[in-house]
Amino acid sequence: MLVKFAKESYTIPAGKAVSSKLDSPQAIVIASGRVWLTVEGVEADHWLTAGESFTLPADRLIVIEADKQASLIEMATGKLPAPAAQLPKRQASHIGAGKAQTA
Repeated sequence: MLVKFAKESYTIPAGKAVSSKLDSPQAIVIASGRVWLTVEGVEADHWLTAGESFTLPADRLIVIEADKQASLIEMATGKLPAPAAQLPKRQASHIGAGKAQTA
């Protein structure tokens, strides 16, 4: 599902994905669950779990997929977390349960 990340939070059903391109960098915080994050042009994908954050870059396709349970992501306000390059990378096989869809 293509979204604009204009709301304060999003619940992503298990195995489903949301995707977007942002006009400016925006931080997300994983409030619950576990997600697979893919950012266009970034070599490694990331697994993020509850309590972790990530700064999404502008002008790149972003795909966020919930793992085996619904996941809640919140759009962070104020100070942005460390840039993606400084976050630990977690490479793993893509869960592949859901595919991003455009609306």
